[in-house]
Amino acid sequence: MRVKIALTLYFSKEQNKNTMTAPSSPARLPQGAFRTISTARHDALGLGPGLSLARGRVHEALGNAADMFAVLIASRMSGPIFWIGLQREIETLNPAALQDFLDPARITLIAGVSRAEILWAAEQALRTPAAIIAEIGQGPDLRESRRLQIAAEESGAVGIMLINGRAQTSAAETRWECRQAGENQWAWISMKDKRGGGGAWRVSWEGEGDANGGRQTGAIHLAAATAV
Repeated sequence: MRVKIALTLYFSKEQNKNTMTAPSSPARLPQGAFRTISTARHDALGLGPGLSLARGRVHEALGNAADMFAVLIASRMSGPIFWIGLQREIETLNPAALQDFLDPARITLIAGVSRAEILWAAEQALRTPAAIIAEIGQGPDLRESRRLQIAAEESGAVGIMLINGRAQTSAAETRWECRQAGENQWAWISMKDKRGGGGAWRVSWEGEGDANGGRQTGAIHLAAATAV
């Protein structure tokens, strides 16, 4: 399921409305058991019974449902969501696909023309207490991911790097393989976890109706599938 959104923010509008220009020298900016991945500085983000995700950290997601992993994580948070990617990918985002999961008005899209620009924009966005989703193609390397981690730790942001290429050795807190497993159902497999053992979860979404008959909020249901 490919999630797409509508509103786009561009940097350097005077130069080119379709590009974002980064500075030449970027500023330094268990089955049945409850498992919490957390940090000393920031509370963990609860995803549902049995699983939490660390705030102030960067996480990686790959697979055919990686973008839905990011959407469901963002749905558990309040505040802004920054979705960053190449112009040709960002311009096709469709807000209707997200209305069942979260308010599309929370989302600001940032379009770049290269992977370097996407990483730079992600680093800047991670300095705010928000959900940052970045489509970066190949996974971040150790140096790139360390910069992202430092930025996220300062603010308590949650960074989700969407990988549709090769994952690399990185400083990311966790790495997930995410697969579609039915309508509004997904399989999340923990491939890397710096603070505990791996596992696999069957994830489903149940929306809650609002006064207008819409489904702006909902609950994530988790069931431990296997222990790795």
